[in-house]
Amino acid sequence: MIELLQPYISITLKLVTGMIGILAFLRITGKAQMAQITPLDTVSAFVIGALVGGVLYNPDMSMLHIIFALIVWTGFNMLVRFAMRSAYMRHLIKGKSDFLVKKGIINFGNFKRNSLEMEQFRMLLRQKGIFSMFDVEDVLFETNGAVTVLPTGKTADSFLIVNNGEFVESGLAGSQKSKEWALYHIKRNGFSSPSELFCMEWTPNKGIYFVSFEGKVKRGIIEVEAHEIEPDNTQV
Repeated sequence: MIELLQPYISITLKLVTGMIGILAFLRITGKAQMAQITPLDTVSAFVIGALVGGVLYNPDMSMLHIIFALIVWTGFNMLVRFAMRSAYMRHLIKGKSDFLVKKGIINFGNFKRNSLEMEQFRMLLRQKGIFSMFDVEDVLFETNGAVTVLPTGKTADSFLIVNNGEFVESGLAGSQKSKEWALYHIKRNGFSSPSELFCMEWTPNKGIYFVSFEGKVKRGIIEVEAHEIEPDNTQV
């Protein structure tokens, strides 16, 4: 009797082990990937599915094979995510957001780069409740394939200037601020360089929000315009 049940017991144990392993993988790699699917997350989903499925249907492979495979893949995944702290690696693996529309003008180059057709674009707008290009000021194509739309007549709520110690070029361009302007305010608020900051966000008519890697939070209310800043030749 036990011999007859042995295959079913083995499959059950493998399923339970695989489920626990996948849940552990999601906990270790972070919850953010559940809300925003990136190319790395898509690859991870395929690989994990293949690992668990292969072991499940192969009687010669045990639960230890599942555990070992998940440990190796989780370790590799964490290594890749560590490498993504570099702006270059992050853009290489995750991609970057592109403006499809800026100030009401379509950027055909970004449409072509993202293999996006106009009908696909209009469908994305309809999902946001927008049915005419006359109602669009800016449209940002995110790395997960979604769009962020700024309706006509409105201004952006905020701009991310620094992320993980590095300047965000799209944030500087969108806010029409320079690195000199950002460095001036970084030093004015007690930081020596952007490398000390977890993030720096600028909101028009409200000011600048700083968060350091030490957890220190500052709000810079007083701002100066770019032409008021003296040139700073310090290399950061």
